[in-house]
Amino acid sequence: MATYNTQQKKELMDFLKKHPERAYTIDDIAAGMKSDPEFANPPGKSTIYRLMPGLAQENLVKCFSAGRGTKATYQIMGGESCHFHIHLKCTGCGKLLHMSDEASKAISGNLLHDSGFMLDMGRTILFGLCGSCCEKTDALTKGKYIL
Repeated sequence: MATYNTQQKKELMDFLKKHPERAYTIDDIAAGMKSDPEFANPPGKSTIYRLMPGLAQENLVKCFSAGRGTKATYQIMGGESCHFHIHLKCTGCGKLLHMSDEASKAISGNLLHDSGFMLDMGRTILFGLCGSCCEKTDALTKGKYIL
């Protein structure tokens, strides 16, 4: 299938590149672009809905869905190298972090050795708390996390 680099797609990517640490719902993207004076003619919600699946398919953005009944969020990816490491998604602030290739390979190797399961690192996301959110979290909440 052919992909086109329209002005709307370019502006959408520019907005996401401007905020690489955040994941956005379609509503958040539309509102953020509308309120940012840098984007004079931001695409409408329907255009963003139309563009996002293609951007995810091209591995330019990652789509996150917390489960049934929740809105999907989208975040810009770090390029081709994102296929070679595990991603870490903070459930507190929404940041997407990139595990080092070495640590990702170690986890993948241990999983393969222990269970015979080969991990698709480019599609693997671990959910937890980033260092900043971990510092803000009380001891009761931390009980569900392995320290």
